[in-house]
Amino acid sequence: MMQMLAAGGMPVLVDEFRKPDEHNPRGYFEYARALNLGGKDETTDWVADARAKAVKVIAYQLQHLPATFEYRVIFMKRKIAEVLASWSKMGLTRADVKLSEREQILAFKTEYAIYEARLVRQKNVRVLFVQYNDLLASPREQIARVREFLGASLDVEAMRAAIDPALYRNRL
Repeated sequence: MMQMLAAGGMPVLVDEFRKPDEHNPRGYFEYARALNLGGKDETTDWVADARAKAVKVIAYQLQHLPATFEYRVIFMKRKIAEVLASWSKMGLTRADVKLSEREQILAFKTEYAIYEARLVRQKNVRVLFVQYNDLLASPREQIARVREFLGASLDVEAMRAAIDPALYRNRL
């Protein structure tokens, strides 16, 4: 989504903290301070500078965004089993977690239901849920939803061209 938004002409807040690699050859489109939301020594003073920009925020960290701002959140939804497979390939699994794959999927689904419910209840947040597979299957339709949600005149063709189905490598 971040690649798509950037290609379409939306300003993005990124810092190249994580460089492109074999897992994300086009880059991670992350901002380190956003990845540390809720961290022990992290402040949120940077959020004011992010106004009118796209910033990648991990689902569980959305709760740490200051309530003093209004947000439009595009919540990307992927198949949990595919996310776990991707993390495993990237070496992001924890050896101390002794849950079966089925238990992990159930735990993630439960957590995500909580995140989603919290988002839709927040008065300062508008949220658009986008299924990753729907974006691949019908990009123009999903891009139209994103443009309408953001109220931005983004370049539809550039956004569509940014979608690379070859990067969908963990199909289950």
